[in-house]
Amino acid sequence: MPLDVKRIWNACGEAFDRFTTASDSFADNIERPAIEQLIGNVDGARLLDLGCGSGTYSVSFAEQGSHVVALDLSATMISLAQERAHQRGVEADFRVADIRAPLPFDDAEFDIVFTATALHYVENIGGVMKEVARVMKPTARFVASVLHPMSTARFPLTGSEEVEGPDPWEGWYFGSPHRSIETPWLGFGEVSSEGRRIFCHHHTISDYFNALSSARLTITDLLEPAPPTEFAEKNLSRYDQAMRVPVFLIFRAEKIE
Repeated sequence: MPLDVKRIWNACGEAFDRFTTASDSFADNIERPAIEQLIGNVDGARLLDLGCGSGTYSVSFAEQGSHVVALDLSATMISLAQERAHQRGVEADFRVADIRAPLPFDDAEFDIVFTATALHYVENIGGVMKEVARVMKPTARFVASVLHPMSTARFPLTGSEEVEGPDPWEGWYFGSPHRSIETPWLGFGEVSSEGRRIFCHHHTISDYFNALSSARLTITDLLEPAPPTEFAEKNLSRYDQAMRVPVFLIFRAEKIE
């Protein structure tokens, strides 16, 4: 099913940025420490960020000395990312581009390829993985954070009358990959009707594994990060939610010789 991702993110980008950078966000409290653990030293590396959103990771990597090229389909997101980089006094090459299309780079250009919570907007993840492998140098690493399949399994099927998804212990893990969910950042800013509902794809763990394998990439590290206990002091209900159903699946992969 074709998704008008550009229109959706242009409509809700600013609210998403506030939601994901809030003090009790899953991104800052659960995802970021795991990514920092797996990605390692980025100083001097030529790094490609796929689906960079509002640039929180891209700017952080640039601050650590990497030469960042970052792509996102939404002009709104790219504008937010450029403003974040300007405010923090760093440079990065932000470009409006669709990561579902062939990447606009030569073979073996990058030391690190990175993506965070973007692949559930891509139906053909096998195609993306092959492009990732193509632009990686032989010794490069690929670090990806994806919404955990146990989490996306709870997203309502496209066309369902449900809005928030099923009970935390229920879902459609082996159901249709086409999902639709009301955006959880509606309370973080004005969002037009075009951005109130997100259409995305649920990929199983084996979907990710098979896509990597087909691209001749092998997983070297994998994390399912639990929320730290101090997160409970910030937001107990969100802490409990993340303890019951994992939010992120984060892996590092390298090229197979």
